[in-house]
Amino acid sequence: MEPVPYRPRCIYLTCKSMQVWGEDFQNDPEYQAGMVEFTCTQTMQGDGPDGAPASVELCSDPQRPCFQEFSTASSREL
Repeated sequence: MEPVPYRPRCIYLTCKSMQVWGEDFQNDPEYQAGMVEFTCTQTMQGDGPDGAPASVELCSDPQRPCFQEFSTASSREL
C-alpha cells in the first residue's frame, strides 16, 4: 500500500477516529471501512458553515471559505 501524500485539512474537522487515534486516524479500522461520521466543530454538525458536508476530502480544499489549515503546531497552541 502506497503512502498517501500529505494534504492539509481544516482544523475544524473532527471524527471519532481522530479523537481516539490522533494523527494516525487513517489506520482506524472503522475509518478504513467508511463507517466514520465527520463533524465540523464550527457548526457541531456534519456540514460546515458554508453548507457543504464535512469530510477529509472536502475539508482539505483551501478554496473552501471556512478552511483553516490544521498543523500540529496549531493544535498545541489551542
